[in-house]
Amino acid sequence: MRPVAAALVVSVTVAAVVLLLAACGGPSSGASIAEQVQSWVRTTGLDASLRTLEADGQRARVVAANTDAVGLRTVCDVLVTDALGANQNLPSPDASLTSILTAAYRAAAAAGQGCVHGSGSQHGLPERVNGELAAARAGYVKAQARVDLVELPGGAAS
Repeated sequence: MRPVAAALVVSVTVAAVVLLLAACGGPSSGASIAEQVQSWVRTTGLDASLRTLEADGQRARVVAANTDAVGLRTVCDVLVTDALGANQNLPSPDASLTSILTAAYRAAAAAGQGCVHGSGSQHGLPERVNGELAAARAGYVKAQARVDLVELPGGAAS
């Protein structure tokens, strides 16, 4: 009788776990990809993160142009920290959006790491760092465009 009781307890436990997971609102919760992305954007503060990262890049350019080595190190460290923090919100509910943001955050972090080594330059940031900042910025624009596309009625889900 004990093996039967144990099997029953396991079966009931498995059934309870399955019901609990279904109630948690995963992809099968009935929410469309657009609704999932909208919720993710709000929850993670994506718009504010992208604005912050763009402002960090602009500050790095300004501080480097003023040849403030100490200030540049601080600004560059902030850029890396903000990029890594934003990356912690991934993945998004949309694989394409996740891919775009991963590349943008990677470029921003690389720019932040590289701009520290360019401090003291008489001519602003090294060309490689400017390229990474431009790639990151292009990624922010692509990410916002992807969010807009997914959120359109009948928007792209792939």
